[in-house]
Amino acid sequence: MNRFPLGRIISLVVIVLALLVALLAGWRYFVLSRAADALPVNTRMGGDFVLPSTRDAPLDLRQLRGKVVLLNFGFASCPDVCPTVLARLRQVIGELGPDAARAQVVFVSFDPARDTMAHLKGYVAHFHPGIIGATGSDAEIAAVAKKYGVVYLKEDMGSAAGYGFAHSDYIYLLDTEGRVRKLYDNQAPTTQISADVRTLLAADGVF
Repeated sequence: MNRFPLGRIISLVVIVLALLVALLAGWRYFVLSRAADALPVNTRMGGDFVLPSTRDAPLDLRQLRGKVVLLNFGFASCPDVCPTVLARLRQVIGELGPDAARAQVVFVSFDPARDTMAHLKGYVAHFHPGIIGATGSDAEIAAVAKKYGVVYLKEDMGSAAGYGFAHSDYIYLLDTEGRVRKLYDNQAPTTQISADVRTLLAADGVF
């Protein structure tokens, strides 16, 4: 009875395993590329910025490279929209589980007169201790808002609250390179947001 030399058998096994690894890698690349295609880079908005933050140091968006960022704009005295959005972002953090360590929620206030750093720090911590709050001068905030197409208009509330802001309330999804990949309105399910975050995290370093 003819027998294959042991060396040849080992070589064949190694070749088969190498082919399987290559096939699996190719399949993973295909799946991730198809998923990432649904989150195209938005070249019309976005960009880096530096603002004073609740981390007791300036927030430089470039320092968050490697993390998926969920960015939102508002103000702490907002009676309804902002608390609702931040509560939804808290839910997203919970849905991400361990993956939340590679994601970061940032809330930028365009009301620096009332949202002092101490006040803003307590406000965002009420929703989740990991959320970073940021604000700055009126000019600094306006420059950042312009980059992201944020609309906000100061208005008299006609009550003891004084003034408020009519504003857009989108959540901006930024990939690990700081590029805008998607905007969510207040109807977007939190499960969709967390799924998109995972897609970008999985694709990080693949493309």
